[in-house]
Amino acid sequence: MKLTVIVGGMFSGKSSELQRQGKRHMLRGHKVLFVKPSMDDRYSNDEIVTHDGRKVTAFNVDIDKPKAVCIRVGLEGYDVVLIDEIQFFSNRMIEAIDELLEAGIRVYCAGLDMDFEGNPFGITPSLMAKADNVIKLHAVCDECGGDAWVSPKKDGGKEVVELGEKDKYFPLCRKCYYKREEKPCVIWF
Repeated sequence: MKLTVIVGGMFSGKSSELQRQGKRHMLRGHKVLFVKPSMDDRYSNDEIVTHDGRKVTAFNVDIDKPKAVCIRVGLEGYDVVLIDEIQFFSNRMIEAIDELLEAGIRVYCAGLDMDFEGNPFGITPSLMAKADNVIKLHAVCDECGGDAWVSPKKDGGKEVVELGEKDKYFPLCRKCYYKREEKPCVIWF
């Protein structure tokens, strides 16, 4: 079937878009399974919750045991699988997604494409390379109102995986991020 990867920084609407895609398929009569990593317990253990409070029930999966998704799909006959916070899953999830696609299941993944420093994050870049469709979303820059590029940490911490919301992260466009980080612009001619 088809792999669609929905990416962007924090607060860009990835989970909302994932829920929207799921609803589209439910309206067509498809059996839909939402999936989330067990480590993401910010709002709920068994729901994907958007920053504005919209919820859908989700299958909670250990980040190192994504084969559980394939087993459940096989046992319960799902047509579409929608996975949130894909960046947190291990490389085994790529194999599980390949199996789902080979079985004719449509797969949507949503997650951060970059970490708080603007570096490729987790398995997301590999999935983007394999995807039939990539949807790139942008939050609004906190400083200038432009399209945000990255979500740096407010406290300057360096831990790559740290669950948080607006209390820990904020969206910035590339220009405002470089200005804040005092990165020099060097152009060679």
